[in-house]
Amino acid sequence: MNLKLRETMWAEMKPNCYGGAAGDKVLPRWDAYVDGDMESDDSRTLLRLSARTFPPGTKVVISEPLCPACGEGRSAIYPPPKRGPLFASKCECGFDWDAWTLDKYS
Repeated sequence: MNLKLRETMWAEMKPNCYGGAAGDKVLPRWDAYVDGDMESDDSRTLLRLSARTFPPGTKVVISEPLCPACGEGRSAIYPPPKRGPLFASKCECGFDWDAWTLDKYS
């Protein structure tokens, strides 16, 4: 079953063309935006994506799967557990994300 996806994050490498002490160096940095933020955030650090940070089915540009029954995104678990997935195994409507994961990827 292919699910609809919703784009939730974007990042563009927008270098700082006036970097360094003399303002004459081009320094790489990520300009990232997350759906729901008021503005983007620039960062000179490495853009890292941990597999446990996103639910199964996520694709980059970060696109997260929507529930086939209700159309909602997968809910995060709060507080985040120290191990395992960071997303609920069942949708609020009852859709079983764990069963979908096993069906799609096993």
